[in-house]
Amino acid sequence: MAKKILRCNFKDHWNHFPIIDLKIEDIWQSVPSVDFLPYDNRPFKKNLINDIRKDGMHFPVMVVKTSHKELIEAKEKWEDKINTLPFWHNDRNPQSKYQWSVWGGSQRVDVARTLKYTHIASAVLPSIAKAISLQKFMRKPYIKRYYEK
Repeated sequence: MAKKILRCNFKDHWNHFPIIDLKIEDIWQSVPSVDFLPYDNRPFKKNLINDIRKDGMHFPVMVVKTSHKELIEAKEKWEDKINTLPFWHNDRNPQSKYQWSVWGGSQRVDVARTLKYTHIASAVLPSIAKAISLQKFMRKPYIKRYYEK
């Protein structure tokens, strides 16, 4: 399959974080995909697909290179709010293997997969906490379009 990249409007970095093109199949999506907004049952995925088809993707998704230990800690903290963890692990040293995980843009990763992209522009952040702290910043331009009732 030919490489098909969902790019963003930023070239080399976003907010001082480097942007790389990651294979979608190599990214663990931290939260479930949603077709409808949970608080008012308004279509979400369909609207996001249409927007990305029309305008592309403005911001990169935010990814963190996480260890299995970090993902276990995240799962303990957020429980069912995040997806089932990837199956890989290393019992002797849970810090020795890493997984790209998305902590801002899971819905865009899902849409990119739906639209048959192979890669997605990804800002590499240093920690899950840093990515989560920037989610509101990324959502701000889209509050009226997607999130307000």
